[in-house]
Amino acid sequence: PLVLLLDDLQWADSSSLDLIEAVVTDSEIKCILFAGTYRSNEVNNAFPLTRFMSDIAEKHISVIKIELENIGREAVNDLISDAICKATLDSKMLADIVYRKTSGNVLFLTQLLQSLYAE
Repeated sequence: PLVLLLDDLQWADSSSLDLIEAVVTDSEIKCILFAGTYRSNEVNNAFPLTRFMSDIAEKHISVIKIELENIGREAVNDLISDAICKATLDSKMLADIVYRKTSGNVLFLTQLLQSLYAE
């Protein structure tokens, strides 16, 4: 079996998506699992990915879509308290500030925490 994971498909060009489509729709290719990630908030109808997703659906290729939501204020606090090895009561003020800045977006949260750590 082969697992192929490609990240940030919202930036993929048409040729790359055509190649992926050819692989996942080829009935002679067995034992392959393709997983792709993209930021849905960065994709609109003008993106090649939109056409790709439509083409795959028309060909009745099994697609499982998992949408990740932002994490809540409590989860941000838990993450920060674990990272700084402090009780959640001690990290709550920092967590509130970080949550206000990132709205619980895990990518932004990670980048902000890395930036704070680097300083």
